[in-house]
Amino acid sequence: MTSQATPSTAAPSTPAGEPSAAPSAAPSATPSATPSQPSATPGDRASAKADAAAPARRSPDVRAGARRALSLTGAGVRRLRTMLGEAAWLVCLLAAVALLLGTALIAVGANTHNALVQGVLHAADWADLGVFSRTAGIKQFTGDGAAVKNALTNWGLGAVAWLVVGRIARRVLTP
Repeated sequence: MTSQATPSTAAPSTPAGEPSAAPSAAPSATPSATPSQPSATPGDRASAKADAAAPARRSPDVRAGARRALSLTGAGVRRLRTMLGEAAWLVCLLAAVALLLGTALIAVGANTHNALVQGVLHAADWADLGVFSRTAGIKQFTGDGAAVKNALTNWGLGAVAWLVVGRIARRVLTP
C-alpha cells in the first residue's frame, strides 16, 4: 500500500524549465499574486487584506489628528482667556484693597511719616485715578473731619468701582 502525500509535505510538481515554488513556513504577502492563483493559506489572505486596508485607515487618522490639533488650539485659547480674566480680576482686586487700606489708615490717623503707610497711601493715590481722589474727588466735604470723610467717600466709591470693573472684565475675558 502506498500512502498519499499531504499538501503540506509534498512539493507541487513543476515543468522542467521552471523553478520550484515550495510553500515556506512563514506566509508571505506578495503583491504579485493573481486572482487565478489562490493563496496557499487563509493567513495570506488576511495579511493581504490588512495591507490593502492600511491606507484606508490612515486617512481618518489624519483627519482625527487635524481635529485633535484644532481642539487643542481651542483649549489653549480658552486657557489663555481664563488666565487673562483672572489676571484682570487680580489687578482690580489689588487696586480696591489699596484704596480700602488707604481709607482705613486715614480713618485711624496713622503716622504718615512711616514708610509702610506712605507706600499704601501712594498705591491708593495711584488707584483712585484722579476721579476718586481724596482732595478733588466726586464728593468733597469741609469742616471738622473732612479728610476722613473725603477718604471714606471717594476711596470707598473707587474701591467699589474697581471691583465692578474687575468682575465685568473677568466675565468678558473668561470663556
